[in-house]
Amino acid sequence: MALVVGCAHQKMFEAKQDQPAAQPAAAVPQPESAPASVAAEPAKPPESQGLITITTSSAEAADAYVEGVDWLLAGHQDKGLVFLRKALQFDPNLLVAQAMLNHNTPGAEAMQKVDEAAQASTSLPEAERTEIEAIDAAKHGDYEKARELELKLLSLAPRDWRAHAYVGATAFFSAHRAEEAASHLREAASLNPKAIGPWSILGAIAEEQGKRAEAVEARGRVAQMRPDDPAAQADYSYVLLFAGKLDEAEQVARSAAALPTPDAKPLAALANVEFYRSHFAKGRESVAKARSLSTDESERLGLAEFTIFTHVAEGKYDAALQAASVLESEARAAKNPNMVVIAAMDRAFAAALVGKHAEGQKYASEAWARSESEALSGIGRKDLQRGILVAHMWTQALGKKPADAEKTLALMEKDAADSPNDANVRSAAAWGRGVLKLGRGDAKGAAQEMSQCIASDDLCHFHLAVAQEKAGDKAAAQATRAALLSQQRTQNSFYLVLRQQSLKKVGDKMPLPNL
Repeated sequence: MALVVGCAHQKMFEAKQDQPAAQPAAAVPQPESAPASVAAEPAKPPESQGLITITTSSAEAADAYVEGVDWLLAGHQDKGLVFLRKALQFDPNLLVAQAMLNHNTPGAEAMQKVDEAAQASTSLPEAERTEIEAIDAAKHGDYEKARELELKLLSLAPRDWRAHAYVGATAFFSAHRAEEAASHLREAASLNPKAIGPWSILGAIAEEQGKRAEAVEARGRVAQMRPDDPAAQADYSYVLLFAGKLDEAEQVARSAAALPTPDAKPLAALANVEFYRSHFAKGRESVAKARSLSTDESERLGLAEFTIFTHVAEGKYDAALQAASVLESEARAAKNPNMVVIAAMDRAFAAALVGKHAEGQKYASEAWARSESEALSGIGRKDLQRGILVAHMWTQALGKKPADAEKTLALMEKDAADSPNDANVRSAAAWGRGVLKLGRGDAKGAAQEMSQCIASDDLCHFHLAVAQEKAGDKAAAQATRAALLSQQRTQNSFYLVLRQQSLKKVGDKMPLPNL
């Protein structure tokens, strides 16, 4: 499910009134046979028709589950997990909460717990059971099956905001079908006006389309709906940064940091502003403060990973490797197998970014070995290995290992063929074909291949500009770099490196975003 794939990108006593799906299933009346005297009249549908039930005797558990899902959709896993745990405190046997909680917990043991919830769900109403089955399929990395189950869920519960939000999230984050996704997300927002998740994703869609005013409006709605929540205010700071309004972004982040509830997120947003101003040391100080405030282990590890590429952006490769070692040590202490693998993978990317391809090949091989030996879930192994294949392809193709690169490309092509609804994987394969041709000196062919990449594939567009320049089309290369710079991504320090390197190429030759 896109809301819990991490890319990702996920009330409520009050929302219960607007969204009956948040009520316990036991409270939903069942249809009865009509007396003969009124048999000719249209039968009233049951209260639960078109909605996803939540089988529990605790309304508080149901409300907490729905709020947790809403925060997951909004992209705040840590806050979602708080509410999922709260739901299980009210009802330890709430299977859908067990499944969602363990889906968002790394490792093979958590995957087993999702399996157990799915196996225990056979007697639940069909829509509720289908939601759990979709979560289980995604945890195993079977995205195609998860997508089919989400569509089935929507057919069973067309009046439920969560069903529309799940389908919309997958349509955008996986398939990048923006209009289809937006349609479902707007319907989700209509069905539950108190939900913030749909508006958060609508903001992300507008960002990918370059519609700055629409992105600010969507994220602004969330900020207005949660005026005292540091996470919602931090997200508004991010979208202002995306829109090129750094001073406003800084002001919002500082105001959010001053809210009564201490939270890491406003300081992380402030760090992003500082990094865009190339104040790297100051930005890392803000990240360190954010880590000190965070109460979520995964968030702290994520902030540690974020710092790795800020060192690369500043031209400090050795410091980046040291930061990766710190991440690995902390991940092992936290028993987070995903981050143990990521630490090795990030070393490979850091090496590739500075042109140390032989070192990058070594680190990518180490990362692959870890991805096979660590106790990962299906989704963890699949997503991490996809990233490692990119690191392999990059360092092999540009590091004079074309035979190895061909083997890596074959794996990427197979993944793309097996994932017909995943535009990200197809884009990665197009980049792979292009970077292999680039390494072989066929710059024109490389540019043709990489022109097929999706708009959000920053690495592909970075190399597309290189290929266009080598092919003699300097105007196209400058236009590609300008488009890449206009993305102004946040919470993405890898992009910061591409941005810094692109700025050096663009120089004073064309107008840049107003930063």
